[in-house]
Amino acid sequence: MKIKLLVLFMLMVTFLLAREQITIYNDNFSLVRSTLELNLTNGIQSYFMDDIPSTIEANSVIIKSIRGKFDIFSQNYEYDLANSTKIISKYIGKEVEIISEDNTKFLGILQFSDSSTIGIIENTTNKLILIKTEVVKNINLAELPANFFLKPTLHWRLNTAKAGIYPIDFSYLCTGLKWDVTYNTVWNEEIGNLDINSWVTIVNETGKAFKDTKLKLIAGDVQKIQPETYTRGYTKMAVESTMARQPEFEEKAFHDFHMYTLSENMNINNNQTKQLRLFPLKSVESEPKYEYKTGATKVQSKIKFINTAKNGLGLPLPKGVVKIYKKDEADNELEFIGEDRVDHIAKDEEVLLSTGNAFDLICETILEERIMLAKNIYESKRKVVLKNRSNKKKTITVIHNIYGNWTILKNNKPFTKKSATEIEFIIELKADEVYELTWIERVES
Repeated sequence: MKIKLLVLFMLMVTFLLAREQITIYNDNFSLVRSTLELNLTNGIQSYFMDDIPSTIEANSVIIKSIRGKFDIFSQNYEYDLANSTKIISKYIGKEVEIISEDNTKFLGILQFSDSSTIGIIENTTNKLILIKTEVVKNINLAELPANFFLKPTLHWRLNTAKAGIYPIDFSYLCTGLKWDVTYNTVWNEEIGNLDINSWVTIVNETGKAFKDTKLKLIAGDVQKIQPETYTRGYTKMAVESTMARQPEFEEKAFHDFHMYTLSENMNINNNQTKQLRLFPLKSVESEPKYEYKTGATKVQSKIKFINTAKNGLGLPLPKGVVKIYKKDEADNELEFIGEDRVDHIAKDEEVLLSTGNAFDLICETILEERIMLAKNIYESKRKVVLKNRSNKKKTITVIHNIYGNWTILKNNKPFTKKSATEIEFIIELKADEVYELTWIERVES
């Protein structure tokens, strides 16, 4: 079924020049800035700006004249978009022409329209004609009903003293543009090295394509009252990784955040996922770490490094997902061994990446005895059994939490007090060794 609009006229703004810049923030919102030249007549007039995202925050719009003066005294955000159902509903009580698949014409006043049937009072017979929608070929209407728009549109009412070309800066906030980072890493435990490839993934679900656009990314937790989010599926993936001269992000501190500016302009199409390299490959000195929290049933396998230039990195790292691979020496192929999500990481800070639970390391916590020495004073005898069933030496960090006013007694290994409520023991196990860590803790609650 087709709807033919015989008359369709809308006054639209003429863009003689358009340059855009996008700043994308971590939390699914963006600042879009455009430099436009508008062709204006003199006097009071309407303009319809439809080159905007469907996810625009209309109350964030800022318009600044670069040269010449004009006044915008009202703005409406029009998002009642035309479709066949809405258009036909506006024609109830009005004349329509319906043509069936066998080219029979029906001309009359539309009474109703639903998913299966259209009813009209025929002009020549004054009869109610019921027409099945499945046999309708065309519905001819006189015009597009008022207050319908083909695209989300800003409707401006403005006044100019004279006709001419008016360059403006036009900016707004919108949702639907988001970015995150994936760190693809290769772990070489034998030499204590982690190779890090960083990829920025940008998803455009705004309903608008951005062409030849300057791109900036802001990493950090910028306070923003979140509007209602928009979700759409996306189907296209663009990976900018095979260009002769690859665009690079330049990083700098910006207020209390970090800004990444791409060296070349980019096209970001609607419903597209684009990937760009954040920084070149980094090889970082790292070490394995195994952690066991008392009371747990598993030993966590982790990779530790310090984010310093000396260790091969020393960069502010935006939050994202770290995927970790390791090479199988038998066939020289990479195998996936785990992934972790990290928050923003400042330079010179420690990073711990969890790959999962260690198969050959077994730990068990045993409360051997608990007695009351006095009111609110308890003494507990604890034991942790650690087993290394692998064929390599392993070091396990045993983490234990205590609450209240506590004292550690008769511990067979030294401990480090990490905080008011946490201590840790470092236990080195030879291949296939079993060790029993014991201590007594006295707590006044």
